[in-house]
Amino acid sequence: MAKEEVHTCIVCGRPFHEGQGIVIRRGDLVLEFHSARCASKFLRLLVERSDASCVEGPIKQISKELREAVEKRREGRSKVIA
Repeated sequence: MAKEEVHTCIVCGRPFHEGQGIVIRRGDLVLEFHSARCASKFLRLLVERSDASCVEGPIKQISKELREAVEKRREGRSKVIA
């Protein structure tokens, strides 16, 4: 039987098992969050402390993509009802 991996939240320090919480892997970087609230706190600090020129482009691009996806879902629902 394989041993289940236990993560530790980088914000609150709580341990959590694989499949729970939020784990983000990007190359050698691993970010482990116990809850969405911990992830939100980290994201807020990251954006506040980052140079605006560094994050402004990706934030605008992601925001645009998400808004377009929401609009497509809205249009899809309205077509089904009509």
